[in-house]
Amino acid sequence: MRTFVPHRPGDRVPADWGVRRAVRLAFPDSAALAGDPRHTGRLRIYLTDLLRPYGLGLEAGALERGGQSYGEMAEALIRLAVPEGESVDLLVLAYCVPDITPGRATTTMLSHVCPGGPMAFAVSDQGGAGAFTALRLIRAYAGSAGLPRALLLVVEQPALPYDPRVPVALPAAASGVALLFGEQRPGERSVGLGPVVTRARSSAASLAAECAALGGGPGPVTAVLGAALAAGTPAPAGVRHVRAADPGRPGTGVWWELAGELAEPPAEPCRLVLADHDTGALSLAVFDVGAEVRPDALAAARGRLR
Repeated sequence: MRTFVPHRPGDRVPADWGVRRAVRLAFPDSAALAGDPRHTGRLRIYLTDLLRPYGLGLEAGALERGGQSYGEMAEALIRLAVPEGESVDLLVLAYCVPDITPGRATTTMLSHVCPGGPMAFAVSDQGGAGAFTALRLIRAYAGSAGLPRALLLVVEQPALPYDPRVPVALPAAASGVALLFGEQRPGERSVGLGPVVTRARSSAASLAAECAALGGGPGPVTAVLGAALAAGTPAPAGVRHVRAADPGRPGTGVWWELAGELAEPPAEPCRLVLADHDTGALSLAVFDVGAEVRPDALAAARGRLR
Protein backbone atom coordinates (compact mmCIF):
# COMPACT_ATOMS: atom_id res chain seq x y z
CA MET A 1 0.00 0.00 0.00
CA ARG A 2 1.35 3.43 -0.95
CA THR A 3 1.18 6.00 1.83
CA PHE A 4 3.29 8.86 0.45
CA VAL A 5 1.49 12.19 0.27
CA PRO A 6 3.14 14.87 -1.92
CA HIS A 7 4.25 17.89 0.07
CA ARG A 8 5.53 19.94 -2.85
CA PRO A 9 2.51 20.59 -5.12
CA GLY A 10 4.64 22.70 -7.44
CA ASP A 11 6.94 19.82 -8.41
CA ARG A 12 7.61 19.62 -12.12
CA VAL A 13 6.25 16.77 -14.19
CA PRO A 14 8.07 15.23 -17.17
CA ALA A 15 8.06 17.29 -20.35
CA ASP A 16 6.13 14.60 -22.19
CA TRP A 17 3.46 14.23 -19.46
CA GLY A 18 -0.15 15.25 -20.07
CA VAL A 19 -3.59 14.12 -21.20
CA ARG A 20 -3.34 10.99 -23.31
CA ARG A 21 -7.00 10.22 -23.79
CA ALA A 22 -10.36 11.93 -23.09
CA VAL A 23 -13.69 10.12 -23.25
CA ARG A 24 -17.27 11.09 -22.37
CA LEU A 25 -20.39 9.02 -21.88
CA ALA A 26 -24.09 9.68 -21.25
CA PHE A 27 -25.98 7.18 -19.09
CA PRO A 28 -29.68 7.32 -20.03
CA ASP A 29 -30.70 4.13 -18.22
CA SER A 30 -30.86 3.22 -14.55
CA ALA A 31 -27.97 1.38 -12.97
CA ALA A 32 -28.16 -2.40 -12.75
CA LEU A 33 -28.10 -2.10 -8.96
CA ALA A 34 -31.33 -0.06 -9.09
CA GLY A 35 -33.19 -3.19 -10.21
CA ASP A 36 -31.96 -5.33 -7.31
CA PRO A 37 -34.69 -5.39 -4.59
CA ARG A 38 -32.30 -6.61 -1.90
CA HIS A 39 -29.90 -3.79 -2.63
CA THR A 40 -32.80 -1.30 -2.62
CA GLY A 41 -33.93 -2.57 0.79
CA ARG A 42 -30.47 -2.19 2.28
CA LEU A 43 -30.13 1.23 0.68
CA ARG A 44 -33.44 2.37 2.17
CA ILE A 45 -32.24 1.51 5.69
CA TYR A 46 -28.85 3.11 5.12
CA LEU A 47 -30.20 6.39 3.72
CA THR A 48 -32.95 6.64 6.34
CA ASP A 49 -30.40 6.31 9.15
CA LEU A 50 -28.06 8.75 7.39
CA LEU A 51 -30.70 11.46 6.89
CA ARG A 52 -32.56 11.22 10.22
CA PRO A 53 -30.02 13.25 12.30
CA TYR A 54 -30.44 16.17 9.86
CA GLY A 55 -34.22 16.17 10.02
CA LEU A 56 -34.48 14.86 6.47
CA GLY A 57 -36.26 11.82 5.11
CA LEU A 58 -36.52 9.80 1.93
CA GLU A 59 -39.05 10.98 -0.61
CA ALA A 60 -41.83 8.48 -1.27
CA GLY A 61 -40.92 6.18 -4.17
CA ALA A 62 -37.50 7.81 -4.64
CA LEU A 63 -35.56 4.56 -4.80
CA GLU A 64 -38.10 2.89 -7.06
CA ARG A 65 -37.52 5.60 -9.67
CA GLY A 66 -34.08 4.15 -10.31
CA GLY A 67 -30.89 6.12 -10.49
CA GLN A 68 -27.25 5.73 -11.31
CA SER A 69 -24.33 4.15 -9.51
CA TYR A 70 -21.12 6.11 -9.89
CA GLY A 71 -19.29 2.81 -9.54
CA GLU A 72 -20.99 1.36 -12.61
CA MET A 73 -20.51 4.61 -14.52
CA ALA A 74 -16.83 4.62 -13.57
CA GLU A 75 -16.31 1.04 -14.71
CA ALA A 76 -17.69 1.89 -18.16
CA LEU A 77 -15.44 4.95 -18.41
CA ILE A 78 -12.39 2.98 -17.27
CA ARG A 79 -12.92 0.38 -20.00
CA LEU A 80 -12.92 3.12 -22.66
CA ALA A 81 -10.18 5.34 -21.24
CA VAL A 82 -7.44 2.86 -20.33
CA PRO A 83 -5.79 1.18 -23.34
CA GLU A 84 -5.66 -2.60 -23.25
CA GLY A 85 -2.52 -3.86 -21.55
CA GLU A 86 -1.83 -0.61 -19.70
CA SER A 87 -2.25 0.20 -16.01
CA VAL A 88 -3.07 3.20 -13.82
CA ASP A 89 -1.14 4.46 -10.76
CA LEU A 90 -3.72 6.93 -9.40
CA LEU A 91 -7.52 7.10 -9.69
CA VAL A 92 -9.49 10.22 -8.65
CA LEU A 93 -13.29 10.39 -8.72
CA ALA A 94 -14.88 13.88 -8.59
CA TYR A 95 -18.62 14.44 -8.14
CA CYS A 96 -21.07 17.06 -6.83
CA VAL A 97 -24.34 15.13 -6.51
CA PRO A 98 -24.36 12.27 -3.95
CA ASP A 99 -24.68 8.78 -5.36
CA ILE A 100 -28.36 7.75 -5.36
CA THR A 101 -27.45 4.09 -5.84
CA PRO A 102 -24.25 3.47 -3.89
CA GLY A 103 -22.67 0.12 -4.51
CA ARG A 104 -19.22 -0.09 -6.04
CA ALA A 105 -19.27 3.68 -5.75
CA THR A 106 -16.22 4.73 -3.80
CA THR A 107 -12.79 5.01 -5.36
CA THR A 108 -11.35 2.51 -2.90
CA MET A 109 -13.88 -0.04 -4.17
CA LEU A 110 -13.07 0.88 -7.77
CA SER A 111 -9.31 0.39 -7.49
CA HIS A 112 -9.65 -3.39 -7.88
CA VAL A 113 -11.50 -3.04 -11.22
CA CYS A 114 -9.04 -0.48 -12.62
CA PRO A 115 -5.90 -1.96 -14.23
CA GLY A 116 -2.94 -1.62 -11.89
CA GLY A 117 -4.92 -1.50 -8.61
CA PRO A 118 -4.22 2.26 -8.29
CA MET A 119 -4.16 4.50 -5.26
CA ALA A 120 -7.65 6.01 -5.15
CA PHE A 121 -9.25 9.26 -3.96
CA ALA A 122 -12.69 10.87 -4.11
CA VAL A 123 -13.30 14.63 -4.20
CA SER A 124 -16.94 15.08 -3.27
CA ASP A 125 -17.48 18.16 -1.10
CA GLN A 126 -16.26 21.05 -3.25
CA GLY A 127 -19.03 21.47 -5.82
CA GLY A 128 -17.85 22.46 -9.27
CA ALA A 129 -14.33 23.11 -7.97
CA GLY A 130 -13.84 19.44 -7.12
CA ALA A 131 -12.51 18.31 -10.50
CA PHE A 132 -10.05 21.24 -10.56
CA THR A 133 -8.81 20.17 -7.11
CA ALA A 134 -8.42 16.66 -8.54
CA LEU A 135 -6.21 18.05 -11.33
CA ARG A 136 -3.85 19.61 -8.80
CA LEU A 137 -3.75 16.37 -6.85
CA ILE A 138 -2.97 14.36 -9.98
CA ARG A 139 -0.14 16.67 -11.01
CA ALA A 140 1.34 16.66 -7.49
CA TYR A 141 1.45 12.87 -7.38
CA ALA A 142 2.88 12.68 -10.91
CA GLY A 143 5.61 15.18 -10.02
CA SER A 144 6.74 14.12 -6.56
CA ALA A 145 5.37 10.65 -5.85
CA GLY A 146 6.27 8.89 -9.08
CA LEU A 147 2.67 8.09 -10.01
CA PRO A 148 2.42 9.54 -13.53
CA ARG A 149 -0.34 7.32 -14.95
CA ALA A 150 -3.51 8.86 -13.52
CA LEU A 151 -7.19 8.68 -14.35
CA LEU A 152 -9.63 11.50 -13.51
CA LEU A 153 -13.33 10.62 -13.51
CA VAL A 154 -15.93 13.43 -13.31
CA VAL A 155 -19.51 12.15 -12.90
CA GLU A 156 -23.00 13.43 -12.10
CA GLN A 157 -26.60 12.20 -12.03
CA PRO A 158 -29.96 13.96 -12.10
CA ALA A 159 -31.60 12.78 -8.89
CA LEU A 160 -31.56 13.03 -5.11
CA PRO A 161 -33.69 10.68 -2.99
CA TYR A 162 -34.54 13.49 -0.56
CA ASP A 163 -35.32 17.20 -0.47
CA PRO A 164 -32.07 18.95 0.53
CA ARG A 165 -34.00 22.10 1.57
CA VAL A 166 -31.49 24.29 -0.20
CA PRO A 167 -31.29 25.20 -3.91
CA VAL A 168 -29.44 22.49 -5.82
CA ALA A 169 -28.61 22.55 -9.54
CA LEU A 170 -29.33 19.01 -10.62
CA PRO A 171 -28.27 17.92 -14.11
CA ALA A 172 -30.75 16.92 -16.77
CA ALA A 173 -29.18 13.47 -17.22
CA ALA A 174 -26.38 11.28 -15.93
CA SER A 175 -23.00 11.93 -17.55
CA GLY A 176 -19.37 11.02 -17.04
CA VAL A 177 -15.99 12.14 -18.38
CA ALA A 178 -12.62 10.42 -18.06
CA LEU A 179 -9.19 11.98 -18.61
CA LEU A 180 -6.20 9.65 -18.76
CA PHE A 181 -2.87 11.28 -17.83
CA GLY A 182 0.62 9.96 -18.33
CA GLU A 183 3.76 10.06 -20.41
CA GLN A 184 2.55 10.54 -23.95
CA ARG A 185 3.31 7.97 -26.62
CA PRO A 186 4.34 8.36 -30.27
CA GLY A 187 1.30 8.99 -32.45
CA GLU A 188 -0.68 10.65 -29.64
CA ARG A 189 -1.52 14.36 -29.66
CA SER A 190 0.51 16.38 -27.13
CA VAL A 191 -1.84 17.86 -24.48
CA GLY A 192 0.00 19.45 -21.55
CA LEU A 193 -1.59 20.59 -18.29
CA GLY A 194 -0.84 24.24 -17.50
CA PRO A 195 -1.86 26.35 -14.47
CA VAL A 196 -4.84 25.22 -12.35
CA VAL A 197 -6.29 27.74 -9.89
CA THR A 198 -9.36 28.22 -7.70
CA ARG A 199 -10.03 31.58 -6.06
CA ALA A 200 -12.89 33.86 -5.05
CA ARG A 201 -14.75 35.31 -8.00
CA SER A 202 -15.33 39.05 -7.83
CA SER A 203 -16.75 40.02 -11.23
CA ALA A 204 -17.05 39.19 -14.90
CA ALA A 205 -14.12 41.53 -15.48
CA SER A 206 -11.95 39.40 -13.22
CA LEU A 207 -12.81 36.33 -15.28
CA ALA A 208 -11.79 38.13 -18.46
CA ALA A 209 -8.49 39.13 -16.83
CA GLU A 210 -7.88 35.59 -15.58
CA CYS A 211 -8.59 34.05 -18.99
CA ALA A 212 -6.35 36.58 -20.68
CA ALA A 213 -3.52 35.93 -18.24
CA LEU A 214 -3.75 32.15 -18.35
CA GLY A 215 -4.36 32.09 -22.08
CA GLY A 216 -1.22 34.05 -22.86
CA GLY A 217 1.20 32.06 -24.96
CA PRO A 218 1.72 30.67 -28.45
CA GLY A 219 -1.27 29.72 -30.54
CA PRO A 220 -4.94 30.74 -30.47
CA VAL A 221 -7.00 30.42 -27.28
CA THR A 222 -10.38 28.74 -26.81
CA ALA A 223 -12.27 29.40 -23.56
CA VAL A 224 -14.54 26.61 -22.33
CA LEU A 225 -16.94 28.18 -19.83
CA GLY A 226 -19.58 26.82 -17.48
CA ALA A 227 -23.11 27.59 -18.71
CA ALA A 228 -23.92 30.28 -16.11
CA LEU A 229 -20.50 31.83 -16.52
CA ALA A 230 -20.82 32.01 -20.30
CA ALA A 231 -24.30 33.57 -20.08
CA GLY A 232 -23.14 36.48 -17.94
CA THR A 233 -19.62 37.08 -19.20
CA PRO A 234 -18.40 38.87 -22.32
CA ALA A 235 -15.87 37.05 -24.46
CA PRO A 236 -12.43 37.58 -22.89
CA ALA A 237 -9.98 39.61 -24.98
CA GLY A 238 -7.62 37.54 -27.07
CA VAL A 239 -9.85 34.48 -27.05
CA ARG A 240 -10.52 33.05 -30.51
CA HIS A 241 -13.57 31.05 -29.54
CA VAL A 242 -15.85 30.65 -26.52
CA ARG A 243 -17.44 27.26 -26.02
CA ALA A 244 -20.26 27.21 -23.46
CA ALA A 245 -21.12 24.13 -21.45
CA ASP A 246 -24.60 22.66 -21.59
CA PRO A 247 -26.69 24.07 -18.67
CA GLY A 248 -28.04 20.54 -18.20
CA ARG A 249 -24.55 19.44 -17.09
CA PRO A 250 -23.67 21.73 -14.14
CA GLY A 251 -20.99 19.36 -12.80
CA THR A 252 -19.51 17.73 -15.90
CA GLY A 253 -20.24 20.49 -18.45
CA VAL A 254 -16.80 22.02 -18.99
CA TRP A 255 -15.18 18.57 -18.88
CA TRP A 256 -17.70 17.26 -21.41
CA GLU A 257 -16.78 20.12 -23.76
CA LEU A 258 -13.06 19.58 -23.13
CA ALA A 259 -13.40 15.93 -24.18
CA GLY A 260 -15.18 17.10 -27.33
CA GLU A 261 -12.41 19.62 -28.12
CA LEU A 262 -9.69 17.02 -27.60
CA ALA A 263 -11.50 14.50 -29.79
CA GLU A 264 -11.23 16.88 -32.77
CA PRO A 265 -8.44 19.35 -31.99
CA PRO A 266 -7.44 22.01 -34.53
CA ALA A 267 -4.47 21.28 -36.76
CA GLU A 268 -2.32 24.03 -35.20
CA PRO A 269 -1.21 24.17 -31.55
CA CYS A 270 -3.63 26.04 -29.28
CA ARG A 271 -4.59 26.63 -25.66
CA LEU A 272 -7.83 25.61 -23.97
CA VAL A 273 -8.80 27.59 -20.88
CA LEU A 274 -11.51 25.93 -18.77
CA ALA A 275 -13.41 28.17 -16.35
CA ASP A 276 -16.33 27.40 -14.06
CA HIS A 277 -17.70 28.75 -10.81
CA ASP A 278 -19.65 27.39 -7.88
CA THR A 279 -20.80 29.20 -4.70
CA GLY A 280 -18.58 32.17 -5.45
CA ALA A 281 -15.41 30.22 -6.26
CA LEU A 282 -13.88 30.63 -9.72
CA SER A 283 -11.82 27.69 -11.01
CA LEU A 284 -9.64 27.73 -14.10
CA ALA A 285 -7.35 25.24 -15.82
CA VAL A 286 -5.20 25.50 -18.94
CA PHE A 287 -4.52 22.71 -21.44
CA ASP A 288 -1.84 23.20 -24.10
CA VAL A 289 -2.71 21.26 -27.24
CA GLY A 290 0.33 20.63 -29.41
CA ALA A 291 1.21 18.55 -32.42
CA GLU A 292 1.30 14.79 -32.72
CA VAL A 293 4.10 13.28 -30.63
CA ARG A 294 6.92 12.01 -32.86
CA PRO A 295 9.44 9.38 -31.68
CA ASP A 296 12.42 11.71 -32.31
CA ALA A 297 10.81 14.62 -30.42
CA LEU A 298 9.91 12.30 -27.55
CA ALA A 299 13.47 11.02 -27.26
CA ALA A 300 14.84 14.59 -27.32
CA ALA A 301 12.45 15.71 -24.55
CA ARG A 302 13.45 12.81 -22.34
CA GLY A 303 17.12 13.39 -23.06
CA ARG A 304 16.85 16.98 -21.79
CA LEU A 305 15.57 15.68 -18.45
CA ARG A 306 18.56 13.41 -17.83
